[in-house]
Amino acid sequence: MVTEGRQNLETVIFDYLGALRDGNQEAVRAVLDPNVTWQGLHEDWVYHGPDEVIETLQEGLRLRRNVAALEFVRAGSRLVMGVRGPSLDEVGGEPLDGQIFDVFTLSNGKIVRIEDYRLRAEALKAAQADEDSRWR
Repeated sequence: MVTEGRQNLETVIFDYLGALRDGNQEAVRAVLDPNVTWQGLHEDWVYHGPDEVIETLQEGLRLRRNVAALEFVRAGSRLVMGVRGPSLDEVGGEPLDGQIFDVFTLSNGKIVRIEDYRLRAEALKAAQADEDSRWR
């Protein structure tokens, strides 16, 4: 039996990131809930609905940032994705210091919310994820 956490992980990795890699906006739209919200690093960086989310994603993808590592942490209906790379220096003038973390909230196989965080600890706390003590 596939758990909710595993289903959410597969949805983000294969469906969402796969669609972004392929540049397939309709496939991205298919994984986004019609009422999806993306909360950026600033309080006023909020995007509502698939159109605004996809437009913002496209702006970011045009930068072709060099990603060195990805990390995924499952937390029930939430999933934390950490992205690290030398070109992740800033977004909208906000310093990133080489990394950013997204918390995805999913429901019924759809992404209903995305939240950006600068720090891993903040993202894990927001997702109510248990820190795996085996990671060094």
